[in-house]
Amino acid sequence: MFKFKYHILIASFMLSAVLWISLNLNQSFEIEKTVPVKININKPYAVSGNIPLNLDVKFRGVGWNLIRLFTSFNLEFTYDVNAKKKDQFVILTKEYLDNNLGLGQNLQIIGVYPETLFVRIENYEEKYVKINPNLHINCMEGYQVVGKPVLEPDSIKIGGAIDILRMLGHLNTKSMVFDKVNAGISRKINVSDSLSNILWFSQNELNLKINIEPTAEKEFTNIEIKVTELPDDKEVLLIPQSVSIQLKGGVEQLAGIESGRIKAHIDYRKILSDSTGSLSPVFDIPPGCTVISVKPETIQYVIKKKY
Repeated sequence: MFKFKYHILIASFMLSAVLWISLNLNQSFEIEKTVPVKININKPYAVSGNIPLNLDVKFRGVGWNLIRLFTSFNLEFTYDVNAKKKDQFVILTKEYLDNNLGLGQNLQIIGVYPETLFVRIENYEEKYVKINPNLHINCMEGYQVVGKPVLEPDSIKIGGAIDILRMLGHLNTKSMVFDKVNAGISRKINVSDSLSNILWFSQNELNLKINIEPTAEKEFTNIEIKVTELPDDKEVLLIPQSVSIQLKGGVEQLAGIESGRIKAHIDYRKILSDSTGSLSPVFDIPPGCTVISVKPETIQYVIKKKY
């Protein structure tokens, strides 16, 4: 009976693959790689300007040499500045990479974007900034986020060019997406690196906590309505003076809320501009809660002058 030689078939396939790879790697190819940008500068100066995090670099070379870009080369655009005063200058990126990467004759840089970097030298300064979580949280049905995500610490010290720091009121974390969430989240998260090549951060890693609870509903009654922005010589009679409100929120969150924590108000300026004779109150409720219903939905009013 004929016996199929599997090992001969496998060996033939592997030999063909080696020959094919060998022939192709001796041909010339072009590839693109991103090269990180880092500019080192001495204090008390700092780098300013629109400096990208990465350069887009196109290489041309024989296949075997292109492989070295992924194995033996440390591809980084590192530029050292010994500043003595405020200044500005231009860096020709392709010229700098040609002179400093040491690629050899069989590997060429044929294009770099951007072609130039416009660098300004400014005075160095430090300050504290708030960190805002950049999160997208998608809970499973029947669950919800309770309160706001908490970062620890919620602010860090940063250092850099004085003109950049004056424009920065806060920084974001790196964008993160959480899907099908049905339990609390506690993990590490990093500050966004969008300015990390020209700014100093006291720390990059923060602790993130997100409270997730099963969703519930609860009614709160006798919520007193107040009129805000009321002039001293006026008074407003509301009919009725209180409402009931149905809230949706986390089960433990709702259990811990008393009616006194829910505030309802109507702005006197809204009353003056109203032509219907009744208005809906505005509610201040805990973060993470939503209003399901209000009874009654609108409030009538009568404006009186104080004597």
